[in-house]
Amino acid sequence: MNKKWFANMFGIEDRSETLSILFIVVFSAIAICSIFVSPQLYQWNIHEGDVALKDAYAPYDFSYFWEIDEEKTRNAKDAASKMVPFSLRRSAALEEDGVLELERFFNALDAEKEQGVSLNEKMKNVKSVFGKNISDKNLKLLLEYPDQAALRTKALSILNDVFQVGYLNDENLRSLEEKGVGKVSVYNEGTGTQTESGLNTVLNKSSLQNAANKFAAKGFENDKKMAHAAASLVVGMVLPNLSLDAKKTDAEKAEAIKKVELVQKRWEVKKNELIVEKGKRVNPKHIAQIIQLRSVFRPGTTPTFFLGVVLLFVVLGAIGFFVILQSDKKTVRLHDTKTVGIILLNMLFLIIVADFVMRSPQPSYFIPMASMGMLLALLVNFNVAFLCVIIMGILISLLVGGGMEVFLVLLAGSIAGMFAVRDVRRRMQILWAGILVGLAKLVAIGCIGLINGMGLNFFIHDGMWAIASGILSGFVVMGFLPVFEHLFKVPTNISLLELSDLNHPLLKKLAMEAAGTYHHSIMVGNLAEAACEAIGANSLLARVGAYYHDIGKMSKAEYFSENEMSSKSKHSNLAPSMSALIIAKHVKEGEELARKYKLNNKIIDFIAQHHGDSLIFYFYQKAVKRSKDPETLKEDNFRYPGPKPQTKESAIVLLADSVEASSRTLVDPTPASIRNLVKKIINNKFIDAQLDNCDLTLKDMHEIASSFVRVLTGVFHTRLDYPEDIKKKTNKIELDDTSNDQKPK
Repeated sequence: MNKKWFANMFGIEDRSETLSILFIVVFSAIAICSIFVSPQLYQWNIHEGDVALKDAYAPYDFSYFWEIDEEKTRNAKDAASKMVPFSLRRSAALEEDGVLELERFFNALDAEKEQGVSLNEKMKNVKSVFGKNISDKNLKLLLEYPDQAALRTKALSILNDVFQVGYLNDENLRSLEEKGVGKVSVYNEGTGTQTESGLNTVLNKSSLQNAANKFAAKGFENDKKMAHAAASLVVGMVLPNLSLDAKKTDAEKAEAIKKVELVQKRWEVKKNELIVEKGKRVNPKHIAQIIQLRSVFRPGTTPTFFLGVVLLFVVLGAIGFFVILQSDKKTVRLHDTKTVGIILLNMLFLIIVADFVMRSPQPSYFIPMASMGMLLALLVNFNVAFLCVIIMGILISLLVGGGMEVFLVLLAGSIAGMFAVRDVRRRMQILWAGILVGLAKLVAIGCIGLINGMGLNFFIHDGMWAIASGILSGFVVMGFLPVFEHLFKVPTNISLLELSDLNHPLLKKLAMEAAGTYHHSIMVGNLAEAACEAIGANSLLARVGAYYHDIGKMSKAEYFSENEMSSKSKHSNLAPSMSALIIAKHVKEGEELARKYKLNNKIIDFIAQHHGDSLIFYFYQKAVKRSKDPETLKEDNFRYPGPKPQTKESAIVLLADSVEASSRTLVDPTPASIRNLVKKIINNKFIDAQLDNCDLTLKDMHEIASSFVRVLTGVFHTRLDYPEDIKKKTNKIELDDTSNDQKPK
């Protein structure tokens, strides 16, 4: 079940699909390996003081670090110093003194517990013992508090909370603020612990009272007056428990500065720039450049780099695979090993050329990636070519060190080239497409140069190489296109034009042996071409397919009405079943003859599909009339072998074939009668399900009918009947399927 799921997921059905997958895996392995085996020009052992034995040029744009950047290093140290919090010391002794002082105050309160002594007398006695500044109002509240033990505990808690936050005198606080200190590190002498906090959280004289009130509110939730009295008592006797520890702060800053790495200057090196000159001694700067090349552009030995490249290929491949399937499921299928081979061979060729260019002194812009895009656009289609250009552009950017500039220039040239060759019909047009590629690259380089503020020399030097790259791409396409056409039997507009030459041996033979069929085929070609142009199909392919669709009639040309010279039909003495067999056989004989002359498979498809599996109606009707038991007749014996048309072009040729043959039966070919005939034939083919396997829509069929009517109206234009040249009107047989193949004279 898992195997079946995998097969359904990826469309793997036969050995050809397995072979395609094998090709893809092998190509991916080669492409990935190319990243690690690309030119390694700086792997020799070289040391400072050695004499360079040859000139060494930078194969890529790169940057390296060399010499200390004093200013940036100083800024980095300053930043590290500022990050160190200022050290404060929390005095355990001062906190103990504060607690003792508060205890002394409450001892004085406890001494005034005697009854019979007035409150004023008690207040006077407490002040005489405890000389701190405390208001009479607060002292009165403290003396009258019913639970002196609880009051003592709560006051000590407030004091402890104040010490916990930390209290710094105003002079020290201003000193820290003037230095721009944001954080402080407090060392507790009592516990030996150290905590960090913001300077704004440390208490000072102005914030002490509010903090004490806040702490007191927790102990006296329902008695605000008592809470304020207790807080004021603590504030009146607390001393700053924090002090500055400048010595420790300086030591920690020195340690932080010590950890700062020295900042080196970044130096830029352009591709083809001389690194080491032959005969010169190698200096530390040369060593720094070579080390950078080794570490940055050839890190393939690291597992992470290898894993990243593999994952990138998997993601790009998956995206390309599913985009192609979703955009047009008939574009590339795994069982189409030929198309997969064309794609992978083009991509592999580009990798080899890119590797060669990178080893040469030419800039990376010179890589003729546009040639791959143009070849795939001509041999497969534009969508596949575009996806391959994106994937290869990313791969090449990895090979040259990840520069996006190179990717954008190559992409601009490739897209321009693919658009330029979409409708190319002459090989010279490919060269002009190459020049357009060069101009597109030149514009892209100009944009990059302006963005990066490059000098005039950059525009001239790299611009010239861009133009040269475009011209090279044109010549590469011109040279390799015939090779791919021959090896993979792929028709392009150029090879189709060669096949459309009426001096082709097969067409010349057709004209000699079956003149009527020859002229019929030419007319079908004109009809099919006009219809394809109307719906945006490949008009040239349809015209050429129409030229060759009836070549199978040559072996028995006299059995087809358009070639009969005598008044008596060859079918008059034959049984209807035999006549149907002879008529249907021209499809198979046409396929065999096409293979003998090595016609392209796409042209052979027109021969096989131009009747679909439609009924040979005339002879079937004749057999029905002669048969004593018509129900015993098998309709399948009177049908063409098929298959039904699989493409728009072959479907149009099927319709054009029937329309052209039927138009000859018209007694009075007026525009109205032609229009009715065309609609009738198209409707009959539609009802007979001959158009089920192609992508024609109802709108397409309407456009096809209009184009047929337009062409036939021009053919049967009205002419005057001269008295000496008046033709006799004869009755013609009208058939539901009015193909020439079925019309005996």
